Amino acid sequence: MATFLLQGIYPLGEKLRGLGTPPRALLLGILLGTLLGSLLGLAGARWWRLKPAGAPFAQGQGLQPSLAANTAAARRCARLLGTTEVLTLADPSNYGERRRRDQAGGRVPAAPSLVVLHETVLSLPDTLRLFQTPHPRDADQASYHLLIANNGTLFRLVPDQKRAFGAGWSAWGDATIRHRLGDTPLAAGSINNVALHVSLESPVDGRGDGDGHAGYSTSQYRSLAQQVLLWQLRWGIPMRRVSTHNAVDRSHSRRDPRSFRWERFDQAWRQAAQRCGVPERYGLEAR
Repeated sequence: MATFLLQGIYPLGEKLRGLGTPPRALLLGILLGTLLGSLLGLAGARWWRLKPAGAPFAQGQGLQPSLAANTAAARRCARLLGTTEVLTLADPSNYGERRRRDQAGGRVPAAPSLVVLHETVLSLPDTLRLFQTPHPRDADQASYHLLIANNGTLFRLVPDQKRAFGAGWSAWGDATIRHRLGDTPLAAGSINNVALHVSLESPVDGRGDGDGHAGYSTSQYRSLAQQVLLWQLRWGIPMRRVSTHNAVDRSHSRRDPRSFRWERFDQAWRQAAQRCGVPERYGLEAR
């Protein structure tokens, strides 16, 4: 490389000498500058090979969206269904940002790719009051993105783009994301970074710790199915990624939503999908 560089620089030195300019210092400066630039270029190329923009996920492999989002279809479907929400935002201490990096700096999935179904156990007023109360301690922080009252009314608690604290120690299959280092319970993995959480108001006989209760109203199933459908379109989520808190919980302490009837949900979902003309890849039989 040095020979090649000198072959190009010496003619320049001759031209400079013809102009009466001492060439030795200039030649040395040009040579050093060229060599330094080459070394920096090689170092830069090596750095980009180590940290490319599309580096693999450090955690949560398999939790990225599996379908292309269709926001236009979601807006059209919302108009056809007449979906409305009551804005009752949770206190900022009870939700956070969807993080793109873990504590060690590794990339993690951050786009919504799962829907998790819950029930409140508490009454509607008590649930709203709980989420709108500031909770400085991590262990006390909790929220859903949406809450569905017994009459089917949708209450918006956390924007979809934010991370609701709906599932603590949780996983989708083997996939989870740890945002903390260590071996304490707070360091256990969670799917909150990619989950959309929606909860059904429990009936009066479900305000305790019993194994079951009277179930949910037709209005709740209808509103839930419509909202799940809109989320599927908006974020590219297939039906196989719609689950329950009981199914994703890894603490062995969550059983909600108790007395949930999937066949009633499926029927309401088919009706909403037919009204919106939703493609089969989002549907109940899609693989």
